[in-house]
Amino acid sequence: MSEHGIPPLPARDEFDGKVAVVTGGTDGLGLHLAAALASFGAEVFVCGRDAARGEAAARMMGAHGHYVRCDLGEPDEAAAFAREAGGFNGRIDYLVNNAATDPRIEFETASVEDFDRLVAINLRPCFVVTQAALPYLERGAGRAVVNVCTTNYLLGLAPFTLYNASKSGIVGFTRSLARELGSRGIRVNTVSPGWIMTDKQLREHVAERDKEELLEGQCLKFLLNEEHVTPATLFLLSRAAAGITGQNLVVDGGKVMH
Repeated sequence: MSEHGIPPLPARDEFDGKVAVVTGGTDGLGLHLAAALASFGAEVFVCGRDAARGEAAARMMGAHGHYVRCDLGEPDEAAAFAREAGGFNGRIDYLVNNAATDPRIEFETASVEDFDRLVAINLRPCFVVTQAALPYLERGAGRAVVNVCTTNYLLGLAPFTLYNASKSGIVGFTRSLARELGSRGIRVNTVSPGWIMTDKQLREHVAERDKEELLEGQCLKFLLNEEHVTPATLFLLSRAAAGITGQNLVVDGGKVMH
């Protein structure tokens, strides 16, 4: 430990007994992170609309996993989820706003309903869930929020105009909220993954040519998966990042540098 009592690296035991909330934690990046936190002893609350998937995720996490059926696109349900997690033992130590959808929608054929749906799923829950969780975060020990964004908006990828508009708002939200909550000891950061080879992406979107083009653009010549994003998120949640707030940590093998 340093002279100020801050461990130089994330310590697994610091998550033991804490309460963590991970939206969109029933598959992909969110589930991998939730499972890691549960394995370190945290009580982890995840949510989703698919009860079968959510219950399977909770079983995977073991005794420390908690699933709450919730449609984050409905503000009342999103807020109720945060309050239920906070009511478990009166506090929330860590909040990860991870839930998102990434449809490929051509701008010319996009509708207002398409735009509103992406904002309702990708951006608005960051506000609703965080606001509802705030009283519990103030009573927590971790006092850390991580919002999951994307490098898509930094690259201006198509056909992701609506998706990128909804996700890039997370960075502005993070920076201003970090300023607002810093005096209360609450840190707010963003992690922006590149194209991560989750099961869903591999199943629905990734072709061999996509992999080749991705590796051509990356400094690091290997494909990234959930195991490359979870440690970065754990770092931002941990005491090792006690002096970091309002930042955007890119995890993409060196495709974007900013």
